[in-house]
Amino acid sequence: MKVAVIGAGIVGASVAHRLSEGGAEVLLIDGAEPGSGTTSTSFAWVNANNKLPRNYFELNVAGMREHERLRDEIGGDWLYSTGNLIWPSDDEQENLDKRVERLRSWSYAAEMLPATTVNEMLEPGAALPEVRIAHFPEESWVDAHALTRTLVKAASRNGARTQFGDPVYGIEVDGEGVILQLEDGDAVHTDVVVNATGAKAASVAEMVGRKLPLDVFPGLLVRVAIPGEPLRHLLHTPRVNVRPDGPGNVLLHHDSVDEWLTEDFAGTEDPLCAELLERARLVLPALQEAKIVEARFGMRPVPEDGHSCVGALSGIPGYYEAVTHSGVTLGPLIGRLLAREILTGEVDPLIAPFRADRFPSTQT
Repeated sequence: MKVAVIGAGIVGASVAHRLSEGGAEVLLIDGAEPGSGTTSTSFAWVNANNKLPRNYFELNVAGMREHERLRDEIGGDWLYSTGNLIWPSDDEQENLDKRVERLRSWSYAAEMLPATTVNEMLEPGAALPEVRIAHFPEESWVDAHALTRTLVKAASRNGARTQFGDPVYGIEVDGEGVILQLEDGDAVHTDVVVNATGAKAASVAEMVGRKLPLDVFPGLLVRVAIPGEPLRHLLHTPRVNVRPDGPGNVLLHHDSVDEWLTEDFAGTEDPLCAELLERARLVLPALQEAKIVEARFGMRPVPEDGHSCVGALSGIPGYYEAVTHSGVTLGPLIGRLLAREILTGEVDPLIAPFRADRFPSTQT
C-alpha cells in the first residue's frame, strides 16, 4: 500500500512511523521542517488531567502509556516523567478538589497536598501561598521537537521517504487512488492520503471537498535561560504555567496571555514575553536573573467539539484525518491506531467514539 502523510508534526510523524513499520510504502510531506509547526508551540504536557467525558479521558490515559511504550521501543531522550503540580486560584479550589476526587475514583494518580509539604518535599524554590496544591505524579512533559525528529528517523529506517519544504496545493481523490499536486509541480500518486496538518487541516480538507469544523487559536511559549535547575515539576498556577525545558532552561505559557496575541507579535522583544517572565518570577524567585532566549508563536487546532478527529471518511475513499488538540499526549497513540486502521481496516474501540465521520463528510 502506498500512503502519503501530509504534515510532519508529532501526529504525522507517528502515523508515518507506524505505517512504515507495518510494511506500507510511505511518503511524509511537509512544507517546512519536521516538528516546526504546531508541535513546536505546544506546552507538551502529557496528561489526562481534565479530559472529559470518560471515553476521552481513557483515550488520553492510553496516550500517556503509549509514550512509555514508545520510549522503550525507539529510545531517545525526550520523555521527562517529572509529575505535575496545580496551584488553584481561590475560585478554582473547590473544583480542583472535586477533580482530584473524580480522578482518584478512576484510578488516576492524584492527591491534594498542603503548600508547605510541596515546598518541603517537591518544589523548594517555589513561592506558594497557603493553599492546597494538587499533585499528579504520573504526568510528564515531552521534548516534542526531539521526539518528532526521532520518529522521522525511525520511519526512514523502515523505508519511508520524506519530502520537506514542498507543500501540497491540490489533492484529487477518485475512488481508485489519490493524486497530490506539490508546489514544485510534481504529482504524487498514492492509494491513501492522511491529513495530519494540525492548524492547516481544514484547508487541506477543502482540497478533497471536505468541510472540517476546526477552531484554531494562537499560542505563545517563552523559553528563558537560567543557571541551574530551579524547577523540578510542571507547575500550573493562576497566572502562569512553567515547566523545565532541559538543563538551564524553563518554558512559560498561560492561556490568559494567549488571548492578547495579535498578528504584529514582535518575537522575544514583545511585551507579552516580558509579562510572562514577570509573572513567573513571582512564582519562582530564582528566575530574577533569567533571560528570554526564545519566543514561539503558533496556531493550535481544536476540532469543533473539542475532541480528536481520527480515521477514514466514508464519503471520500482513500482520505483519512488525524487532527486533534492535545497532539503531544495523543500523537504516538493516534499513530499506532490509525496505521492499524489503514493497513487492516480494524478500528480500535478507544478511538471509535472520535471518528472523523461524526462530522459530515462533504461541504454543503
